[in-house]
Amino acid sequence: MNRFLELVSKHDQYRKKVINLQASENVMSPDALKCLGSDMASRYSLYEPAIKSDAYGGTGYSEEVLHETEKLASEVFGTRFSEVRSLGGHISAEMVLLSIVKKKENILSISEADGGYTGYQTGYLPEMFCFQNYRLPYKKEVQEIDFEKLDRVMKSTKPKVIMLGQSFFLKPYDLKHVRDIADDYDSMVVYDASHVLGLVAGKAFQEDIAKYSDIFFGSTHKTFFGPQGGLIFTDNEEIYNRIEKNITWRTMDNYHISRVASIGTALSEMKQFGKEYASSVVANSGKLGKFLHEKGFPVLYDPWFSYSHQLHIAKKEKDNPNEFLDMSRKLEKNGIIIDREGRIGTAEITRMGMDDMEKLSDLIVRSIQGENVRAEVEGIALNLKMRYWMG
Repeated sequence: MNRFLELVSKHDQYRKKVINLQASENVMSPDALKCLGSDMASRYSLYEPAIKSDAYGGTGYSEEVLHETEKLASEVFGTRFSEVRSLGGHISAEMVLLSIVKKKENILSISEADGGYTGYQTGYLPEMFCFQNYRLPYKKEVQEIDFEKLDRVMKSTKPKVIMLGQSFFLKPYDLKHVRDIADDYDSMVVYDASHVLGLVAGKAFQEDIAKYSDIFFGSTHKTFFGPQGGLIFTDNEEIYNRIEKNITWRTMDNYHISRVASIGTALSEMKQFGKEYASSVVANSGKLGKFLHEKGFPVLYDPWFSYSHQLHIAKKEKDNPNEFLDMSRKLEKNGIIIDREGRIGTAEITRMGMDDMEKLSDLIVRSIQGENVRAEVEGIALNLKMRYWMG
């Protein structure tokens, strides 16, 4: 047997027997997987403005996939323009920043210490594109922007962009307030919705994102239903045209046709089931946080815990840098998967039909306490059935 087919088969069988609580992952429907693994996976499509035609032959269906996906993306997210070719959320960020920030200009973003995305910190995208990043004032203890300090920072840095969005993301922003401040300083509001894109699509998180952001974008594989990739949205035609110029030959070339077809399928699923799914994700986060807290598990931000798909774990052993790693390994032995950074996610379990958060909290706590609950976890996992798709 092909060794790689064997490994993939083992992976698939393993994943059927575990409960996945990673905040940055979700599961695709059989329809989306079928598109991803189709003949399109090895084909090219590349429109050449100079010849007003595709550089490749046989692309009729591929071009239809692209344009139908663009149309559906704008419909689901309520924007005039959508870009669906990006290969990931990080690539989307590159496309956007290349299009609106010049060398030596400044941006503000939430610091990594406050849960912000590492890529916006000094040494990463700022170093690559020769702009400067400054800390967006943030009150971590309540998970809110510190508007009192923000005005002072705006005066001193005069940022071209206020970059919102976090890797550790629990609560929507007062986006109108951000917009008002940005307008006072002629700054742009850009929103990295990578973690919450599926919740945004389902109108359960930051419903005013299109109204008050100049641009928003995100990954398609966290709370969204798709394969790994990225989507970009704006109502501004000039900005959209600039982004278009920073795609082919600059940040990427082939956009992986089968992936776009799979994203189109995920958008169709979101259009039909997004509201029910997203509201269930948020509800499950709140319930799981409450039950974990009642059992003494160190979940943060009592009494509200979360308004997104994430829960954040408090450190108990401050002198142990491997505390979250140790916790993750202990849970994984029992078939419960979390990351090694202190987050618990509810997106995938919600899609897979798991709603008993009290039972789940019990399994988590018993695992941490050293009890073997692997058989119970496997029994639950094997009986889960995917929701929110046409099958």
